[in-house]
Amino acid sequence: MNRKICWPHDGLQYVQYEACYLLSRSAMHTSFNRRTATKVKDGRVQRKNRHRPTGHEGYVLDRESPGRGFRHVVTKRDVQAFIDVVPEWDRYSERLERIVLASRREGYDGEYAFYHREETGAIFLHAWREDLWTELAAPYFGAHQAVLERLGVSYDRLKERVICRFTEVQARAFMLLHVFMHELGHHYDYIHQKHIGSTKGEDYAERFAANRFEQLFPPYVRIFGDPSRAA
Repeated sequence: MNRKICWPHDGLQYVQYEACYLLSRSAMHTSFNRRTATKVKDGRVQRKNRHRPTGHEGYVLDRESPGRGFRHVVTKRDVQAFIDVVPEWDRYSERLERIVLASRREGYDGEYAFYHREETGAIFLHAWREDLWTELAAPYFGAHQAVLERLGVSYDRLKERVICRFTEVQARAFMLLHVFMHELGHHYDYIHQKHIGSTKGEDYAERFAANRFEQLFPPYVRIFGDPSRAA
């Protein structure tokens, strides 16, 4: 479950998404529909402004079909409820154009993309396999073991892989508390140009999510329940 880094690389300004390299211009996934998705700002549906980029007025919550044999582990309502308890959300989400519950993408649990023309960003939360059992590379598991154990995820170690047996509530918790916050960290990092042309952005996004996990866990439990008790 690696994440693609969608930001400047090797000093060049381009965004990579589904093998498409876009130099200093906006990227648009063909399944996006700017005209029909619901735009939210301060918890309210907004009127459309065709002369101003969406991300400057609020963000869009969008949903793609997960695909046969896969499922979304969060709903749009889950995402909005979680956003409501994220401290300083308005600051971190500045120029965030959309949040997409995206179809399955093998090897990725989340992605971030930046649209250069609009100067806005997008977060993609990918669908999981229906059974929710996930095989992780040992290094990835090691880096996230504390979070997974806090969520109560059971697992079996193999030689170079770890099989994690997520429940539905644990998958939702991991997606919101870690994956979503990681991608939000990428967005905040990119908007403020902290690590242009460097390899430090992934470390920044990991720290961004990790440093806020304990702060967000209690309000998360109040809304969704304790995922460790569903083990």
